[in-house]
Amino acid sequence: MNTPTTGYYSLIQYCPDRMRLEAANIGVLLFCPERKFLQARLASSNRRIDRFFGAEAGDLKQINAMKKILEHRLAAESQKIQDVEGLQHFAELLANEIVITEPRAWLVEEPEVELAHLYEQLVGRFIKSEPGPEKLLLEKLRLQLETPRIQAVLKRDVVVKVPVFGNELKVPYAYQNGRLNLIEAHEFNQQREQDIIRDVLTKAAQGNLIYKHPDPEAGERQLVVVASFGRAAVEHRQQVETVLRDHHVTFVPDTGLADLERQIAETAH
Repeated sequence: MNTPTTGYYSLIQYCPDRMRLEAANIGVLLFCPERKFLQARLASSNRRIDRFFGAEAGDLKQINAMKKILEHRLAAESQKIQDVEGLQHFAELLANEIVITEPRAWLVEEPEVELAHLYEQLVGRFIKSEPGPEKLLLEKLRLQLETPRIQAVLKRDVVVKVPVFGNELKVPYAYQNGRLNLIEAHEFNQQREQDIIRDVLTKAAQGNLIYKHPDPEAGERQLVVVASFGRAAVEHRQQVETVLRDHHVTFVPDTGLADLERQIAETAH
């Protein structure tokens, strides 16, 4: 065990408007002068920024670029920063929406372990505690569908085996109208285009196999994807819809839940 030494930690925050002083914690920086240790840990996801600021969050891809710039600058300057004043000067020179808060003294034994602990306490546990995008979408779906008008015809928590692949797919709702419609909530929230493409192709393949291979007991089936889109993915909405429809998957945007509820009321039996 190393002898404890005085270190300093700062929160790394995203602040799109410095005049308003509203910020979301996105990382932690730890500086131990005696150990010549200066490292930061940043959240890989921008979900908290998106939830915190909404439409005012800015370009999430640009935020990722700003994170990379900060990491590179810290690596380049780590040997030059010798004291707290040097760290404060470094923070003052940051000219974008990422800010480093005033350093606070902290007793440190193992810097790497302490950095992980600080990140978990100050950033990580709050990210984990926030409802994920699909949980929010599921709640919207529940509020729209669990109504007296259609609750009698809704099946809940239906488990189906995907033909050919053999894996199981659990959907929160299903209804019968001559074909068993399997309603699934899905959030397209990826940052990169290739990840969005990979996700929609996987979903399309599942839906196509379900559509083309009737179940011995349930008969013909069709996957219904209730979709919402993160800020980076929304520009690919039309492509996602086209791919799903071309593979016999019913596409329902999260803004069309009332229409879905009405269709179930009029056609389900």
